[in-house]
Amino acid sequence: MGSCKQLLRALKRTLGLGRRQLNVGERQIVLVTGCDSGLGHSLAVYCYNALNMTVISCCHNMQSQGARLLQQMNAGEDEKRLHKMLTWELDLLQPDSIKQVQVKLEQLLSNHDYQLMALVNNAGVMCFGEFEWQLASQIEMQINCNLLGTMRLTRQLLPLLRQHRGRIINVTSHCGLQALPALAPYAASKAALRIWNDALRIELQQYGMEVVNFIPGSFVMDSNISARQQQHAQQMLEAFNDEQLAHYGTYFRKFNEYLSILSGFKPPNKLRDDELLAKFKDAITNTQPAALYIHEPWRYKIYRWLFGICPTPLTDWLAVRFCAMPSYESTQDKTLKD
Repeated sequence: MGSCKQLLRALKRTLGLGRRQLNVGERQIVLVTGCDSGLGHSLAVYCYNALNMTVISCCHNMQSQGARLLQQMNAGEDEKRLHKMLTWELDLLQPDSIKQVQVKLEQLLSNHDYQLMALVNNAGVMCFGEFEWQLASQIEMQINCNLLGTMRLTRQLLPLLRQHRGRIINVTSHCGLQALPALAPYAASKAALRIWNDALRIELQQYGMEVVNFIPGSFVMDSNISARQQQHAQQMLEAFNDEQLAHYGTYFRKFNEYLSILSGFKPPNKLRDDELLAKFKDAITNTQPAALYIHEPWRYKIYRWLFGICPTPLTDWLAVRFCAMPSYESTQDKTLKD
């Protein structure tokens, strides 16, 4: 009987039957991670201002410009008012920090008439560089934060989410769909996150919960995810041995000069993309959200289509063209050109 109900539910979802928008407001809580800047900050502000939800904006650094701006949004407001922007510290690499968020969330839910509507796993870190260049600490940082940290937080909050039939929105990446050069550990973390997301979606359906994969597209220039790229590059360079330095030296410098535009911290909440926000609204308010939302420019759409139909050698060539970054030339290659 249970399997028949599941089949009927699957058919209804496939045909788009019964889809409608939920009414959201101040009694619905959304918890968003990675709100210091970029997408996370923008989504937190959007949920607060446009959707009138109570928002828990989790920041890694409570002294960051983004965290201070979020904290100021409650300044002067009535303490008894339900509609709040709550800014909490969260370090996904520290289990104690995750536990503190869970305890505070439990207290909030027990003391007020709130519904935990959604967890948005957005926090992530990225480090550009060929796999041989990246230090073990840089590789582990990306896997630990992007994948394991997201898993830790979700697992810690799952009982509360299950009790409230809240949904989970995991922000992944195009790098989780197609491997790209110079982003191997980051792509590995996002690909693993995508597969985990799909397994979790199937598991939680039986409890009336939704799990969504949200791929926001290219906005690296408006994000601080690569703000420390030059520091990462300097650490890589200092770890090179003599052979690596002789082999990669000129190419490594040219590669990181090209990426210098990404470094440095940018002001938060620079994203102004109505189409992206409309897709996010559907993901968080639709009674039957899509399993996957992809927001991308036409260039991404074309490349993604080509990646899906081309043989491996051509796909590899396209991936290099897609990234459009400096490539290695050996001394022999340069001599032949000259």
